[in-house]
Amino acid sequence: MIRQILVSVLLLVLVAANTLAQANNPVSNPPQRPQARNFSASQENPAGPEVKATPGPTPAQAGSRTDPTQDPGVRKLSRRERKERIASLDQKYRDFLRDVEPIMVPTELNTFLLMESDSQRDAFIENFWSRRDTDIHSSHNNYRDTYEEMLVEAKEMFKNMSSDRARIYLSRGRPDNRIVTECSRLLQPMEIWEYGLLPGMGHRVSILFYVPRLGSSDDYKLWTPIGRGDEDLADLVSQDQMTAAMGDARTAVQNVFYQSAGASLGSFVSRIKFECKDGDAILTAIYTVQQNRLEVGRLFEPPQVKDEDINKFLRSSVLANPSAPKLTSEFAALYPGKRGSRTTVDLTVLIPTSELQVKEIEGARFYNIDVTGEILKDNKLFENFQYRFNFPAETAGEKLPVAVERYLRPATYRSRIKVTDANSGAEALVENDITVPEILEDATKKALREEGGSAIQQLQDEVERGVDRIRIVPLSSDLLTGLQHIDTIVSGDGIKSVEFYLDNHKVMVKRSPPYSLDLDFGNVPQKRAIKVLGLSEKGDVISGDEADVNTGTNPFRVRIVSPRIAPNVSGNLRVELDASVPEGKKLKQLDLFLNETKLATLFDPPFVQIIRVPKDLGIAYLRAVATLVDPAIAPTEDVVFLNSPQFAEEINVHLVELPTTVTRGNRLVNNLEENAFKVFDEGKPVKITKFEHVDNLPLSLGVAIDTSASMMPRMTEAQKAGAAFLKDTLKPGDRAFVVGFDIEPAMVQKWTNHLSDLNAGLASLRAESSTALYDAIVYSLYNFLGVRGQRALIVISDGKDTSSKFSFDQAVEYAKRSGIPIYGIGIGIRSSDIEARFKFSRFSSETGGATYYIDSVTDLSRIYNQIQTELRSQYILGFYPDPSVKAGTDWREVKVEVSDGRAKTIRGYYP
Repeated sequence: MIRQILVSVLLLVLVAANTLAQANNPVSNPPQRPQARNFSASQENPAGPEVKATPGPTPAQAGSRTDPTQDPGVRKLSRRERKERIASLDQKYRDFLRDVEPIMVPTELNTFLLMESDSQRDAFIENFWSRRDTDIHSSHNNYRDTYEEMLVEAKEMFKNMSSDRARIYLSRGRPDNRIVTECSRLLQPMEIWEYGLLPGMGHRVSILFYVPRLGSSDDYKLWTPIGRGDEDLADLVSQDQMTAAMGDARTAVQNVFYQSAGASLGSFVSRIKFECKDGDAILTAIYTVQQNRLEVGRLFEPPQVKDEDINKFLRSSVLANPSAPKLTSEFAALYPGKRGSRTTVDLTVLIPTSELQVKEIEGARFYNIDVTGEILKDNKLFENFQYRFNFPAETAGEKLPVAVERYLRPATYRSRIKVTDANSGAEALVENDITVPEILEDATKKALREEGGSAIQQLQDEVERGVDRIRIVPLSSDLLTGLQHIDTIVSGDGIKSVEFYLDNHKVMVKRSPPYSLDLDFGNVPQKRAIKVLGLSEKGDVISGDEADVNTGTNPFRVRIVSPRIAPNVSGNLRVELDASVPEGKKLKQLDLFLNETKLATLFDPPFVQIIRVPKDLGIAYLRAVATLVDPAIAPTEDVVFLNSPQFAEEINVHLVELPTTVTRGNRLVNNLEENAFKVFDEGKPVKITKFEHVDNLPLSLGVAIDTSASMMPRMTEAQKAGAAFLKDTLKPGDRAFVVGFDIEPAMVQKWTNHLSDLNAGLASLRAESSTALYDAIVYSLYNFLGVRGQRALIVISDGKDTSSKFSFDQAVEYAKRSGIPIYGIGIGIRSSDIEARFKFSRFSSETGGATYYIDSVTDLSRIYNQIQTELRSQYILGFYPDPSVKAGTDWREVKVEVSDGRAKTIRGYYP
């Protein structure tokens, strides 16, 4: 009975909607229905011309160079060009286009047809499927497998793969239910598809296919009403009813949809309900489609993928622009060394500067070069790369060396490199076979050592005076937020302007002293990188410096103080080093490397060494490694690059560490192997590159204790319990610090592995004033910056925050960024104080720790034992995010799954 009433109500709404639509559309021009794109073409497959670099333009040609803004990689092909290019494809690629037509967006078709080689087309196809796993978020990254299964099904179920049903089936997926109607006396043959969810149309959606009365085909067509009132419904009426109504569509609709059939006066009961099998489903589908008529036509549109991902693939492909002027080029491949099992390959293309255009900005003149390259192996794309270089015009010679370094295993490859003058659009496309040899490691290292040692002996001990140099005045080692003043010291007369960078983004250029400014470090303390470049009057970089702030209080660090910025160095170079050693520890030695060649070992300050940088060394790096006498503490290092292009793209590789606890039932599990774990980054599985159990790792532990006035009666017991915990927990190689907090946090004992020092810090705690809980959490976590391995912070408090400068949301964000598990112990916080408990527990839930609530400090020992047991039963899993994940982007969710049990870890990270 209820179902009949519902159908009657739907009919009333349907009648009203149709009447209103008809009144509002006395004359209707129906929009064009999306048409299927036909990828079929003739079987011709002419071979394409081989692309080769040609000599540079003549002076006459140089004056008519193409517009560099017209990138051939993003131009749209005409309909005729698309048809011709499809016809020239091998059959397997035409088959691919035909099969994916329902899900391929126009930008992708255009991109695919721009590809010039089979290796590029194969790479495109792989990228085509991976984009859908990423952009459409297919479960388990199996979009391709699912689609190919549905393709087989569609070919079996439907006559024509370009039909509406086949296209919807492939683009929107399998329906949850298909209903084939039987009501030929009233309606044309129809098929109803029901979906639990259709993006753009909502949940529990029905769509309707019907066989048109006119036309020779008996295939089904998607019913797409466009607001024509009875004319839309007339599409569904059978030929018998149209004949009975003498072709009058309105009369036929009245007879089928609105006719009273023995019901009481004033009620509308459709004949469809009583005379058609599945009448209710038919009426529901009609109503649903009417309500979603604007969205129904969009069902033919392919599921959207990001254009930026398509364009990224396009930009990484080596494509010749036939209309671009050609640059003269010379190619050379060198094999200077090896990296692990791979050989270092230096690919260099020489371009005459006379054929390049100069860009001048504020007196600075540059050659701007874009490089796109591909390495092919066995006619398949092995790897590709992109670079952008800006060469100062004043220091360039007759030929500009555009050099790229790759690391390849010994084999034969084909390199394809396109060098483009970004200012004129002129280009050189250079293709060459390269045979990468195997480099004998021992011989190479020996030669480098002999060369380096000989050079060092010839260097003088004194540094020339009066050199042009810029240094950043050291900033405070405290937490820095908000506006901070940055000052520099400049020596020599050559520096005429200074560029300031914050986190590799240029923020200001100052062209006259004083070379200083205020930088905003934000509300939450984060590690920030400051860089200054001293420029000559012509705009060339002649000196630079870098400084990192908010780097934590890790006591063991080494830094290459000078040089920090070295874009063009050779000959004698003064290297100044600085090492910070933990209290009570001794420095064993400080080693200095140029690339992997050790140049010097220093034992005592001042740590200054004169080295010789070979001419034409190319991109290289200085590496300083500090080692302590204590073998339990791992060495630490710092790296500075030499001769790296000033504006070359920087890649930030950041290992994400996941401290993970596994439980089975209520018991901790600590005997699992790496293959028992799976890690997901934003739902996508990632490779585990680091796996360690806590038995193999030193523990770095922070303890933050509330010393506000309310803790006064509990302080003595809290101090005793803390000392007992540290005594039972810390092992050789472990270390800890202690923070006390009331109106503000204070370090009472910095990092140490001496229990006597930690106990002295606990003993110094005094209870007074209010509670700055959020500030204490931020301050404590700050001390973990630069600390790797197993880490944890224990926070003990008896109440809610009352005096922090940081807000709750800021402190939570900082906790999430830190990746440090927080173990909160709430003393005497009543269960009725929901807000205080919620906020206190949030820090632990976001970071993979735990929260405990106790009524008395006498319970601290029990809680400490639980924490210690968990800390000694953890795994450290590590992975590197995908290269496309850029530093500074949004929060990314991570998940750890284990084969048998339940895994607990941090919820995510900020790249």
